Amino acid sequence: MVNLINAERIAVSYGTRTLLDPMSLGEADGDAIGVVGRSGDAKTTLLTTLAGVRSPDRGRVTRLTSKEMASVATAARRMAVTMAWPSRWC
Repeated sequence: MVNLINAERIAVSYGTRTLLDPMSLGEADGDAIGVVGRSGDAKTTLLTTLAGVRSPDRGRVTRLTSKEMASVATAARRMAVTMAWPSRWC
């Protein structure tokens, strides 16, 4: 089974505050993940790092290229990052 995304020992800090300790994960064809935590627990930092919006301070994130993705089952290509911004709900 091929992984759509791999994160290898990624870490993110902001100033002296560690947001993500070194962590690794992989999402394979057909996997679904959920990220749950309190406000300020770095959920958005994790997702934006996995999506490539920001780079990790350490470690690396790899994703399938669009050419490689074309060979993966259609159902597995439904990857998205959805973020809710409470200040915009009003």
